Amino acid sequence: MYTRHSELRGFTSPPLLRQACPPRRSVYVNAWKPPFGIGQKKQKKQVREPSGEIQKELLDFQGWTLEQGLPKQQVEVRNVPGQGRGLFATEGIRKGQQLLQIPDTLLLTADKAAKECCFGSVLTNAGLPDWTVLASYLVELWDQQKEGNASSYWAPYIALLPEDTGCILEWTDKEVQGLLQGSPLQQKAIEIRQAAGASWREVQPALQQAATQGLIRPEAFTQGRYQWAFSILLTRLCRLEGRRGEEALVAWGDMANHRSDVETFLDWSASRKCVTFQPDRSYAPGEQMYVSYGQKTSGELLLSYGFMLAPESNPHDAYLLQLQLDVNDSQHKHKLAALEKFRLKETQQFPLRANALPGGLLEFAAFIAAAPGKSDEIPVLAEYLFGKQQFPLLDKVDCRVLGVNFVLTACRTAMLGYRKTMEADKEYIETQRSRLQDSSFGAEDDTGSQVAQIERSIAAAMLRVRERQILLRTSFVLQQTKR
Repeated sequence: MYTRHSELRGFTSPPLLRQACPPRRSVYVNAWKPPFGIGQKKQKKQVREPSGEIQKELLDFQGWTLEQGLPKQQVEVRNVPGQGRGLFATEGIRKGQQLLQIPDTLLLTADKAAKECCFGSVLTNAGLPDWTVLASYLVELWDQQKEGNASSYWAPYIALLPEDTGCILEWTDKEVQGLLQGSPLQQKAIEIRQAAGASWREVQPALQQAATQGLIRPEAFTQGRYQWAFSILLTRLCRLEGRRGEEALVAWGDMANHRSDVETFLDWSASRKCVTFQPDRSYAPGEQMYVSYGQKTSGELLLSYGFMLAPESNPHDAYLLQLQLDVNDSQHKHKLAALEKFRLKETQQFPLRANALPGGLLEFAAFIAAAPGKSDEIPVLAEYLFGKQQFPLLDKVDCRVLGVNFVLTACRTAMLGYRKTMEADKEYIETQRSRLQDSSFGAEDDTGSQVAQIERSIAAAMLRVRERQILLRTSFVLQQTKR
């Protein structure tokens, strides 16, 4: 039996709009960054210093962009300690000013890749997705660069692409399993890596055909090189809504770095016929100009781009709490039918934030936890929770309290999933940071690889700490609503 019951006071916010996972991703733009950009120390192998050769590559690239129609810029590319490169204002920039104006000639799209790739017709006839076509062309361009052939149209751009990006595709299986244990991002990391693996497998017949026809050097098109190409696409591919969502590598524009408080991003202007950027703030000469990669959590930034922002500096940070209808629920079939009526799936993810509860969380949790005595009560319950956003009394039991208790239990269970305590992770972060700053560290060979591994472990520990802080805060807020 139901009785209308008013909502108790609590913190609510709209649900976070999620973006798709690779390979068909929706991202804005990535910057050039070495792995992680945290706990940096001076090192020769980890970050390339701006040597004469590097400066020449940069000058060649800037000259090439001008030759291809890039107009005079109000920004320039500079080296940024711990970040690689960024775009800096060369003159005063006003809020809302039209900047960059990158022409189509500097956009590397799947259509261009299919036409220019040495076995593009094979890829097209095989019906392979844009992601794989672009990756194949990147491998070809990289091979030409390695062989000393700089005649390619895209050679100045390829010369500036990093060998290592720091994204999740460069982690080992052991790191994914160990460093992300307990985090909901572990499953997302696995899915990204599996997508890249599937893309590698699906291109095999095309590679075999191209090799048979003498179109490629088979030894150049290895799985390791494709992994590099997939990493470049994961970290740099830009979705241009102004071109109906077409994805492209945007030469020059992808040198811009990300800030979480920036709300504007690159997009194609149909009227100007170029990629433009309108900053949401003014910049003085010499200041670095930032773009947005989207409203991403620290974990999403870590997986896709290989870096994290300073703790608690990202307003989009969230713990992705997954709730699922119990398959052993005696009313499972009827509850599932009621969810379908409201276009809801039996598994939902809710982004818990430190300062707010996501909309729909308590309603969905209450629906899962409720145990109506009769199946015909379930549609009525669903109508209250999902249609009217009201919490009724079910046999004198407050459905909101049911939802609160269910989420509290889910938070406690999530906390138990981590291998180390939060205090142990905090201690580990400080210990490893001190190790990186130790002047005696790095005397041995292969320092860059060791530093990258340590920084990955620090970043993952920071992520685990932040996630549990959010879980604890959510639990506190929910407990307050019960008083």
